[in-house]
Amino acid sequence: MKTINIIYWISTILLALLMLSSAIPSIINSPESVKFMAHLGYGPYVSPYLGVLKILGVIAILVPGFPRIREWAYAGFTFDLLGALYSFIATHEPWKNLALFPVFFAILIVSYIYWHKKLKATKHTDAVV
Repeated sequence: MKTINIIYWISTILLALLMLSSAIPSIINSPESVKFMAHLGYGPYVSPYLGVLKILGVIAILVPGFPRIREWAYAGFTFDLLGALYSFIATHEPWKNLALFPVFFAILIVSYIYWHKKLKATKHTDAVV
């Protein structure tokens, strides 16, 4: 159980930091964020929206309880990363800019899998499968 907890918390904190690192500039609508979103083909109104949703998702995965909301947060992060990857590919970003996406997906997947392992190890009954 100790190993499961360590892997879960390391991957979950990395996921939270990853999402927060993009959410905060998005919420404040920094010039760099607006310029980047425009490059990807999105209006300036999209950035704060995604930023708020990412912060809500981070809260959902860090606060204990509410397993159904946590499932939705993991799904939202998956959709966010897939949408970002697609946007990068659609705008013909250089492949070197896509190099970290496998790492981002790995962190997300490890956090999700180990959350379920943690629930199973504690025999938590209200988990959504």
